[in-house]
Amino acid sequence: MQSWFYEVAEYVESLLGEGEQVTVSLSGEVTGFSRISSGTVRQAGSVEQRNVTISLRRDGREIQSSVMLSGSVSADRSPLRAIVDRLSSAVGDLPVDPHLPELPDPIRDEQRGQGRIPEPEQLIDAIAGNCRDAQTCGLAITGTMYRGVTTSLGSRRWYEAPCTVIDGSMHLPGGGASKWVWAGDNWNQSAARANRDHAQSMLEILARPVETPPVGAYRAWLEPEAVKDLLVPVLWSGAFSAMAVLTGSSPLAPLYDETRLDPRVSIRENPSTIGAPIFGSHGHSIPGQLDLVTEGVGKQKLTSPRTAKEHDLVHNGADSAEFPAALEMDPGQSDPATACAQVGDGLWLSHVHYTNLAAREGARVTGVTRWIALRVKNGEPVAPIGTVRIDDSVIRLLGDGLIDIGSRSESLAKLHTYGERQTGGSKLPGIVVEGLRVVG
Repeated sequence: MQSWFYEVAEYVESLLGEGEQVTVSLSGEVTGFSRISSGTVRQAGSVEQRNVTISLRRDGREIQSSVMLSGSVSADRSPLRAIVDRLSSAVGDLPVDPHLPELPDPIRDEQRGQGRIPEPEQLIDAIAGNCRDAQTCGLAITGTMYRGVTTSLGSRRWYEAPCTVIDGSMHLPGGGASKWVWAGDNWNQSAARANRDHAQSMLEILARPVETPPVGAYRAWLEPEAVKDLLVPVLWSGAFSAMAVLTGSSPLAPLYDETRLDPRVSIRENPSTIGAPIFGSHGHSIPGQLDLVTEGVGKQKLTSPRTAKEHDLVHNGADSAEFPAALEMDPGQSDPATACAQVGDGLWLSHVHYTNLAAREGARVTGVTRWIALRVKNGEPVAPIGTVRIDDSVIRLLGDGLIDIGSRSESLAKLHTYGERQTGGSKLPGIVVEGLRVVG
């Protein structure tokens, strides 16, 4: 795919007119998938796609268009020529963009993951193998993802890496369901099976009568997935975005002033930890590590070239949304196996579903329990709690409300397959918190 993409880029560059520059970017994949329902493979197949975006600029203006191409340079030339002609004709009608950043200096590099992709039988067995009385459902996907960027100034940047994701659930005939995920760039059947066995071990508790906790505040253990669920609406609202912090719209803007999280909390953008390119959509370099929060204090921000141009800052290669591609939080000292003992009397949550930002002040998030949500008493899980609504401040949970941080982090790949698979994700530990608010 790399040689084809570079040929495409060279052809596009040959079509440029006087004073024109172009960035050509690729988002591609070769993916095999199996959809499982009731322990049976209901759909299996493969996807190969090559989505190319052409961004043409002239005289301080830029316009872009995307197209899905075939992989044959000779067949792809006609649609490419039509797009370049259309963009070249239209770019002059745009107003001058005062914050259009310069293209990056030429750089040529490659990132190649070397992990192992499972055989289809291994993948299917991992999600739908013998689970006794439980019905298994979910999606297993594996294959290689590709990202590339070229510019007419001479940049040639390439990323490709394997990635396998299992997103599964187990359902008891009489009700109750647990969820499990395994993701990584190097297939590990025993680790995937261990995640599934853990989810299966929860079914006995989930089959018990539901014990719904009344409205109140509870000590709770939040699994890494639940931590991610609570962070997502804050991140989508510009948590670490330089522009959002400057304008005051970031829910975490106070961290860059006087507000502090617990000193055990350190968060960074770290593409190498979860599998993401070290370049943005226009080829600007992304640092190997960007410290966003260090020992509870807000430090660096995700700064796009456009924001830097507008506010006279130094950018760090972030894309225009200034959303983290690979968020990592430092683990702590608490053994997750002792989480229930630390909770004592409270809750154990694997996920918080349908989360949304309830208020920017305090980064307050609301959502409902789903999958493995348990009532804990005397340090032991005793019953499922059903569906209740959580409403609390992320700043409080990672600040005054933080009791401990789990010693084991979990790699959480992006599970979305809308249109295409996505690189990156997060690497997070679980946390024990005090006073988690149940509001109904």
